[in-house]
Amino acid sequence: MPNVRDAQTMSVTGELLRTEGLTKTFPGVVAVDGVDFDVRVGEIHALVGENGAGKSTLIKVFGGVYIPDKGKIIMDGKEVAFSSTHQSQESKIAVIYQEFNLVPDLSVAENIFIGREPKTALGTLIDFRRMNSRAAEILATLDMPLNVKSFVADISVAERQMVEIAKALSHESRLIIMDEPTATLTEKEVRKIFEIVKNLRARGVSIIYISHRLEEAFELADRITVMRDGRKVGTRQIAETNKSEIIEMMVGKVVKDYFAQAGTSTEAREPLLEVRNYSVADAVEDISFTLYKGEILALAGILGSGVHRMLQSLFGVIPKKSGDIFFQGRKVNIDRPRDAIRLGIGYVTEDRKNAGLLPAMSVLHNLTIIIIRALSFLRGLFIRDGEERRRFEGIRTTLDIKMSGPGQRIIYLSGGNQQKVLIGRTLLTDCKALILLEPTRGIDVGAKAEIHRMLRALADKGLSVILTSSELPELVNLPDRCIVLYKGRKAAEFTRETMDSEKLVAAQIGQSSGEGRAHV
Repeated sequence: MPNVRDAQTMSVTGELLRTEGLTKTFPGVVAVDGVDFDVRVGEIHALVGENGAGKSTLIKVFGGVYIPDKGKIIMDGKEVAFSSTHQSQESKIAVIYQEFNLVPDLSVAENIFIGREPKTALGTLIDFRRMNSRAAEILATLDMPLNVKSFVADISVAERQMVEIAKALSHESRLIIMDEPTATLTEKEVRKIFEIVKNLRARGVSIIYISHRLEEAFELADRITVMRDGRKVGTRQIAETNKSEIIEMMVGKVVKDYFAQAGTSTEAREPLLEVRNYSVADAVEDISFTLYKGEILALAGILGSGVHRMLQSLFGVIPKKSGDIFFQGRKVNIDRPRDAIRLGIGYVTEDRKNAGLLPAMSVLHNLTIIIIRALSFLRGLFIRDGEERRRFEGIRTTLDIKMSGPGQRIIYLSGGNQQKVLIGRTLLTDCKALILLEPTRGIDVGAKAEIHRMLRALADKGLSVILTSSELPELVNLPDRCIVLYKGRKAAEFTRETMDSEKLVAAQIGQSSGEGRAHV
């Protein structure tokens, strides 16, 4: 006798939305390439794939953010076209992105009905009583006892997720697209989201559910589609597949052509940085690892793994909860970035545009600003221009920074050369260990190859590097070792000899045991 889930899956037959040959390109990039995809009425359809697979672009086409270059979108058997988010909403499609589209200084009810607030009889004022009542009714259907008069700024991340879902229901949406809805939630909050998603399916609402966590897809979804490099690899019934097959579909063939050869084994190296039983509140718990001199070490993990907060804490940006740090064999305290810099630890942000570059300044000044005090004299009134140029030329030559001249504005450099400037700026502090977040994000393949060769050359000269990356080929081929974190804990560790792309992906999504080659 089929169970309730089987019966429900069998009843899902009517097609709600279908795409045929959907294609979206950006300059030099085909983000979505001829994708055929369909969603049935009242089904949960999981959409998975590595970062850069095209998932986000596809759902932004559905949401009216991007207009496709080719292909068709067919809804209820009729071809539709969305040139705005409003048109998508009119077709009863709602997209809940990772970064919520909520106004913190407005109430829960105001956010649910923003732009569509019910008016009083005269039609000039907002009818707050009716709006609050209607918002409370929608939240009640989600079994969410949330005060509709609370400001969004004062509620939790999980509650904001509920508000986004309530907003979608207020539009009477028939298709709700959820992008990584549980990435930053606690286990209890995740269970609540699952309950809501299942209830929506029971009411006939269709869900496209995007997640890096395969266990969520296998618990919730009726079908699962894998994307890779902008293309659809395949669609499977959840009941007819397993995690190992899906991981193989996600990974595909890893290309190694652009990666420099790794250095010598860490067994022959001296420890530089040791982290023992390290914890950061709401991020990581009891993490220990060693960074060796001249080693490239990757810390890998999906959103919510705690990797970035861990590295921010090691640089003194956020406080630790417990644990010890040893640098060159001596126990040290890093309470602020200044402490890390004095020890010889550098940090390069993944957000070049907003947190790294000084766009109005020249390449020269972007690079040397970090040592401006050392270059000045007479209490900072004057700069030793000759010494500044000498330091600049040394780094420019070492990193092969391509530019028209030192006075060129930094924003006119390519992404790869901008990244070299940020790395060079940090090297000017005579750092011994470099924390490098997403070193090749947003740069082309040729520039990635340059960055990889540069990092290997620096490591061969004795620089130690801790890097993060959301790109699988980079994690598999560039570092000497890779440590994977999952939900704040160490899930796996790979050396050059034991590295396996499928096992690495499995560890990142919490599949540390189970079927076939997904074992770690």
